[in-house]
This record gives sequence, structure tokens and C-alpha cells, in this order.
Amino acid sequence: SLAFYAEVFGLPSPEVRWFCNKTQLMINDRVKMERDGDSISLTIHNITKADQGEYICEAVNYVGEARSVALVVVVSQEVKFIPAPPTVTHQHVMEFDVEENDSSRSPSPQEILLEVELDENEVKEFEKQVKIITIPEYTPDNKSMIISLDVLPSIYEEGAV
Repeated sequence: SLAFYAEVFGLPSPEVRWFCNKTQLMINDRVKMERDGDSISLTIHNITKADQGEYICEAVNYVGEARSVALVVVVSQEVKFIPAPPTVTHQHVMEFDVEENDSSRSPSPQEILLEVELDENEVKEFEKQVKIITIPEYTPDNKSMIISLDVLPSIYEEGAV
């Protein structure tokens, strides 16, 4: 299975759409989309090579839009048990000023690109088995946005591609 997780914020609450290779995804027996408040997810079961490509999560309301992009490569692999590497986290802080009594929303870039450098020895056997989650969150004073990128080991089930 392939899974994406994100959080969306906005007033009014934005409409969320998912795309694969510029084609909007629709719910079916393999594709599941869930939303619980600000938390959203996309899960695709029984993935194949045809599921690889550029995935976009797009959040839109009348104030504006934001999107996050991920490139997915599907690699066939023999099923074997490998202990999971530790989670590696990278954080980037975006600073912005918010005036008191200002009704404008916080900045929302069209795309947020994050780069992570990992020691090749630490992830050598896991290089094609990671899942990336980006979840922006705000500091208590609403003057900074913290974007965390967690690189987690992906768990391959027997028979998965």
C-alpha cells in the first residue's frame, strides 16, 4: 500500500483534491481518501508500477490554494524481513510577521520543497523503502510555521509490489 498523510488549515476549511500524474484521483476499491478535521490521508492498496509518478495534494478555498508534491517510484522487491532503521527528522522553520487585528491568512506557498541528507551507511538497504510525511504546524505565537519531514521505514507486506 501507498499512503500519504497531511494536515490542512484554513478559513473557510479548504476543499482537498488528490492527483496522480495530473489526473484527479477518485475513491474506488483501491483508492481511499479520509478526512478527520484538519487531518487528511490518501491510501492506495495493491500498488503496481502504474501507480508511480507525481502525486499532488491540493487544498483550495476562496482565499487561495496550496499544494504539496511527491514523486513516487514503485520498485519490485523480494519479500524479506529487514529490521527498520531509526526515524530521521528534518525541521525547517519559516518566519513571518502577523500584525495584531490583521485578518489576512498566513502565507501559503504554492509548493514547499524540503531537502534531506541521510548518511548512506544508515539507509543503504532501505533507500527504496521510505515514506515521507510533511505536516506544517504553527508556533504558539502564530509567527512561525514549523515544517517537519519524517523519513520513516516503509513496511512491505507479503505480495506487495
